[in-house]
Amino acid sequence: MAIEWNTKRMATGLPEVDTQHQEWIRRFNEFDKAIVNQQGHNTILSTLDFLTQYSETHFANEEAIMTRLNSPALAANRAAHDEFRGKLAEIKAWVSHEGVSIVEVVALKMTLEEWLVNHICTIDIQLRGTDTRM
Repeated sequence: MAIEWNTKRMATGLPEVDTQHQEWIRRFNEFDKAIVNQQGHNTILSTLDFLTQYSETHFANEEAIMTRLNSPALAANRAAHDEFRGKLAEIKAWVSHEGVSIVEVVALKMTLEEWLVNHICTIDIQLRGTDTRM
């Protein structure tokens, strides 16, 4: 099932972060579609490669903003980002070594989806109402 952007639940109020989150969700949904449509090993791996690269850019940006704003959520955010890196690496390793076995990949995809939505809706939204002029 695709993730839908929900402004009320997910928006931080920081356009740069929200735009990146929306791109993350769009690309995750491409990954989901590739799995559902059994598009094959290469498509799934290329999507995972993008998610890995994009996460590094987004995480660095988000952590820099939280540092600049002295956000109390910074430590939890860094720990969650490290957890996510591990999940992505696990999925990539599984697909690389085991192939695109639908049952296992769907289970891993669901873990990734849950993490992404929960992270945005619990940690990242703590940026709401912050003064970005600091």
